[in-house]
Amino acid sequence: MKNLIFSILTLSLSVTSVNAQLFDGIENILLTSTEDARILAEGYTAPIGKTLTYALNSGWATSAKTHKKLGFGLTIGGAAPFVPDVDQVFTPTGLTSLSVPSGSLSTVFGEGGDQELNFSFSESVLGNEIEYEGKLSFPGGLKDELPLGTVPAPIVQASVGVVFDTDLLVRFIPTMEMQGSTFSLTGFGLKHNIMQYFGPLDKLPLNVSLLAAISKASFEYDLSDSTFGGNSTNRKMTFEADTFTIQALASIDLPIISAFAGLGYNAGDSQFNVSGDYSIDYGITGIGPRILKDPISIASDASGVMGIVGARLNLLFLKIFANYTIQEYNTLTAGISFNFR
Repeated sequence: MKNLIFSILTLSLSVTSVNAQLFDGIENILLTSTEDARILAEGYTAPIGKTLTYALNSGWATSAKTHKKLGFGLTIGGAAPFVPDVDQVFTPTGLTSLSVPSGSLSTVFGEGGDQELNFSFSESVLGNEIEYEGKLSFPGGLKDELPLGTVPAPIVQASVGVVFDTDLLVRFIPTMEMQGSTFSLTGFGLKHNIMQYFGPLDKLPLNVSLLAAISKASFEYDLSDSTFGGNSTNRKMTFEADTFTIQALASIDLPIISAFAGLGYNAGDSQFNVSGDYSIDYGITGIGPRILKDPISIASDASGVMGIVGARLNLLFLKIFANYTIQEYNTLTAGISFNFR
């Protein structure tokens, strides 16, 4: 049991550490105009919301079979969505205060290497038009630093058989802290076996189930050490995702191995915020610092149909599984589970 708890903590803390890297240096975009900063932030972080949506909606089942009443299981694993090439770069449009010489920039999952961008814009301060200009370093992506080119989402899931061949599914990772960032996850689902409605067919090693689940993940990155002035105690970046999935699953469950497949629909909403007070000094003689409060708030969504295929090795109460989900961000899920009854 100690090793099991250690594995859960290690996986969760590893994801928290990697998530902290996702936002490292992105506050530099606040140097440019507020609207252009929003455009850059939206393009850079766009794949994160999709990654979370497709990862959180994966791995809810390793078979269509349900537990007997009060039977239970514990699943530990990870879901790794693969970011397609088209979402590893973005071409910002509508910029008014800066230009992008290369025409495109890396998203957070793109190639590494910062790009230096020149900016120039004006804002009215107490009735006076103030000109701001300078250079900012736009962060490159983390593709080369991530073994799979993405950030796997941890799966820690308990299941219990209730009534009518139905499993209650629960996911929970308490708030984990590392390197100035926090991560937490919750989720609930139901899986209902419908073979009971097909008479003698329920004696076959075939199971067909319907599954529905919701999840919520929250990530927070502390910006109190930012080089910008202002009240540092309330500065942070937050990313939240709420997801939903419905799936129809079928499996052939033999004593040693199970094979399963399914079709479904995934959806998710995400919110990215840069909040707090920021005092930016441009070094203009006679002009005080530019003051920003809660400068960026971006909402996004992702949805689409999915297909899943997978297999599970059954070793008494220990199960070893892997599955592959075909969707906008194809996702590999793998792990182990302990099942009783």
